[in-house]
Amino acid sequence: MTEPDPSISSVEGRAAHDLGLHEWQHLHPLSPIVRGGVVGIAVIGYAGSQLVDDVFRGIGGGDGGDDPSEGGLRDGLGFLFDHSLVTSAVVLLALLVVGLVGWLSWRFSKFRVTGGQIELRKGWLFREHRQVPLERVQAIEISRPLIAQLTGLSQVIVQSAGGGDSHLKLAFLSARRADEVRRELLALAGRRDEARPGRVAVPGVDLETGVTPDGRPTGVGVGATGGTTALLDPDEGREVLRVPNSRLFVATILHGGTIFLGAVALVAGSLALAAYGSSLEVLTGVAIALPALGPLAFGIAVNRVGELLKHGNFRLADTGSSARIQHGLTDKRTTTVPLHRIQAFGMVQPLWWRPLGWWRVSVNVAGIGHDPTGDDGDNDTTVLPVGTLDQALDVLALLDPAISEDDLRRAALGEGREGGWTLVSERARSLDRLSWRRSGFAVSPHSLMVRSGRLWRRVSVMPHARVQSLTLSQGPLERQLDLATVTLVSTPGPVSVSIQHLGTDTAQDLLRDETSRSREARQPVGAAAARGTDDTQHTQHTREISGTACMSEDLPSQLELPPPSEER
Repeated sequence: MTEPDPSISSVEGRAAHDLGLHEWQHLHPLSPIVRGGVVGIAVIGYAGSQLVDDVFRGIGGGDGGDDPSEGGLRDGLGFLFDHSLVTSAVVLLALLVVGLVGWLSWRFSKFRVTGGQIELRKGWLFREHRQVPLERVQAIEISRPLIAQLTGLSQVIVQSAGGGDSHLKLAFLSARRADEVRRELLALAGRRDEARPGRVAVPGVDLETGVTPDGRPTGVGVGATGGTTALLDPDEGREVLRVPNSRLFVATILHGGTIFLGAVALVAGSLALAAYGSSLEVLTGVAIALPALGPLAFGIAVNRVGELLKHGNFRLADTGSSARIQHGLTDKRTTTVPLHRIQAFGMVQPLWWRPLGWWRVSVNVAGIGHDPTGDDGDNDTTVLPVGTLDQALDVLALLDPAISEDDLRRAALGEGREGGWTLVSERARSLDRLSWRRSGFAVSPHSLMVRSGRLWRRVSVMPHARVQSLTLSQGPLERQLDLATVTLVSTPGPVSVSIQHLGTDTAQDLLRDETSRSREARQPVGAAAARGTDDTQHTQHTREISGTACMSEDLPSQLELPPPSEER
C-alpha cells in the first residue's frame, strides 16, 4: 500500500485543526429558521387564507355555513381582533415558543471530525447520533435551497457509499464556512477529487502537450498554455459548457406528456367546433371539460416545472480529475463527479428532440444511487440535460478521453454493420420491427458500446474494467426464436447496458469474450506486461467478436444455456 505524503497530511491536519473540525461545532444560528421556513410559510399562508376568507364573508354578509370548525375559527379570530392585549400576548407567547424550540434545536445540533469519522448529533427530545467513516465518503456536495440563498447559508451533504439513506447533511452553515468544511472533509477523507493548482493528471492526456492520443486539446498541461503549466482552480475548474435556460425551457416543453395534452386539447377543440359551429359554445364545452383534464394537466405541469427548476443555470466544469456540475434555479447545487467513479455512460435522444438534434448525457456513478422518480439521484447523474451532438461528444471526451469520438458519432447516428458493429439477429424482426437493423453492439480495446432505438435513440458505453457482472437471459418468445439478451451489470444508475434479441451463439460468444476482457482490464498493467501480452495483437483481437478472442477455452457452466432436452 502506498504511504501517504507526510507533508500533505501535516498540512491538511493543521488546516483541519485551524477550522476546529476536531471539536464539536455548532451549525449556523439561523439553521432552525431555514429548516422550518417551508412549514412556517405554509402555516402563515393557511392563516392568511382563513383571515381573507372571513373578511370577504363579513363583507358579503354570509353566515359561514354550518361547519362548526369554520365558525369556531371565525369566532376565535373575532375575539382576538376585539381584544388587542390578548392578541399581543398570544403572538408573544407563540414567538417565545418558536424561539425556544429553535434555540434548543440549534443548541443540540453539532458536528465534529475525529477518530477517522464525521459525527453529527441533533435533537433535544428525540436525540440522534450519526457517524460516517471518512473512508466511506464518496463525495461532498453543496446545496443552497431558495430560503438558504436569501439568508446566505449553504447545506453540506456528505455522500457515503451506502447510498441516499446514509448521506449526512450539515444544514446549515454560512456559504464561506460550508466551502471550507467541504474542502477539508475531502482532504481528510482522501477524496481530493478536485485538482490542486498546478499540473494535473487526466486519464489519457499527455501533461507535456495537453492533448489526448487522437490529438484533441484539453487545456491541461504545458502545451495547452504555450509553454506554461495550466492552472485549474480546485473549486471552479475550467468551464466546459453552459446550457442556456431558453434551450432548457424548450426541451422541457418538448415532452411526451405536454405533447399528449396538447394533442388531446386540439382534437377535443376540433370536434367541438365541428359539432357546434360556434366559438362561444366551444369555449363553454372546454370550460365544462376543464375539471376532468385539470388533474392531468396539473400533474404534467408540476413534473415539467420541477425539471426546469432542477436543471436550470446548468454549468459543467473540468477540474482535472473530476467534473464539477452546478445547476438549479430555486435549489442551487454544486456537485463533483470524480472521473474514476464513473461506471457507465449513456446518450439519449427522444423523438421530440430529433428535429433540433438535441441529446441528453447521463452516467452511472459509484456510490450514487438512482431514483426512478427523478429526485436527488438524477441531480448527480445528469452531466448534460440537453445539448447538441457535438456538445454531448465533448462531454463524453471529458469524462473518458479514451472513448473514440468517431465511434460515438457512429453509434449515435449510424446503422448497419459499418464500423465493426454486430447487429441483432434477423429473427428479431418480429419482436422489434422498427430498430432491428440499428440495434447492436461494438467492441473496442477500452469499452463496449450498445445502440438501440430508431425513433428514440439510445447509446450506452461501459468500459471493460467497470463491468460488475454479466447475465444472459431468455424470455419465452426469445427461446422460441433462438434469441437471447446479454446485460452488462453496472452500479445503480440511469444507464442500462443491455443487448436484446441476439442470436444464441452470438450471445454466448459475447458473454464469454466480455468476461475475459473485463477480467484482463482489471489486471494491473505490470501483471499484463509480465505475461508478455502483446497490446497490438490484443487491440486487433478485441475489434470484433470471435471465438478466438476468448483468453480461456473454458466457459463456466453457469454461463451456458441448457440443452432443450434438459429444460423443464
